[in-house]
Amino acid sequence: MADLPKHYRNFIENYPEVAKAYEALGNAVHTAGPLDSKTRALIKLAISIGARLEGAVHSHVRKALEAGCTPEEI
Repeated sequence: MADLPKHYRNFIENYPEVAKAYEALGNAVHTAGPLDSKTRALIKLAISIGARLEGAVHSHVRKALEAGCTPEEI
């Protein structure tokens, strides 16, 4: 949990039941759609770039690599 952003760690600590529900929703969304994990990772990265969220860009680059994206795809 130490690698999570401070505000998200605070959210989890202050609202553990809501955090569980939020994560369950995210998992349900990921499994319900037709997109594979690489495609979802690249879309989330693109949204982060478009929104100019530097921390999210760093996070989503790592997640895209973990999902199997190559540096060229990123």
